[in-house]
Amino acid sequence: MAAGNGGNGGGHGHGGGNGNGGGNSSSSHGKSASASGHASTKAGKKAAAEQEVAVASLSKEKNIHAKLGRLNSLQRNVNAYMNSKSKNFAAVQAFVMASANAQLAQAALEKANAAVTTAQTQLDALNSQLNALTSLTPDQIAALSPDEQAALPGKIADLQTQVADQQAAVTAAEEAAAEAQTAADEAAVGTDDASLDAALAEMANKPVDAEVTDWAKGVLGDKIDQVADKLEAAQAAAPSDPAAPTDPAALVEPTETGATE
Repeated sequence: MAAGNGGNGGGHGHGGGNGNGGGNSSSSHGKSASASGHASTKAGKKAAAEQEVAVASLSKEKNIHAKLGRLNSLQRNVNAYMNSKSKNFAAVQAFVMASANAQLAQAALEKANAAVTTAQTQLDALNSQLNALTSLTPDQIAALSPDEQAALPGKIADLQTQVADQQAAVTAAEEAAAEAQTAADEAAVGTDDASLDAALAEMANKPVDAEVTDWAKGVLGDKIDQVADKLEAAQAAAPSDPAAPTDPAALVEPTETGATE
């Protein structure tokens, strides 16, 4: 009987083991709560960092606009760039118009160079056909049918005529490309960084530093594209000399109101 009681006592000891298990469960919950708190803190730090970046960006934007002064009006619409009569704006306006025409001249040059490549490819193909016929050996000619032999001289003569005509087309395309290159080189005058710096300095009523110049480049790049689109449309509607710069006075449209010049 005593031994039996002792066995029961041992059972109680196992019960104590269950108690220890309860302690481990509590510890696990504590770790879980700690991890949750860490994640919450991390998210809070990320949100704070993003807010700090946003504030810094807003502060920088306010700072650049404070430095721009009269250059703030570079954001005016494209019609003002084409039609404005302001003396303060004249230098920047001239730079934008020149840059737009240079862009169109460069596009024309690329098109002319592509035409040369196409013409030369066609000439190469014709020469290849002609060489194939003129290089036939007597045995190869003898292997042709009587009709093919009879037609051979005419085919060769026809290809020779085509080759001559295509060679003339290549020469004409090369001359057009050379003219387009000259036009592009001339149109590019006054569109470099030095010209932009001079134009900004003439318009500005505050010092122009590197930050202001970078901002202006970003704004004017978009304006140049828009002006180029309008000039291209005008040339397509009334084609004349594609290499000649377009006169902005011929594209008069209402300008925006209230722009500071």
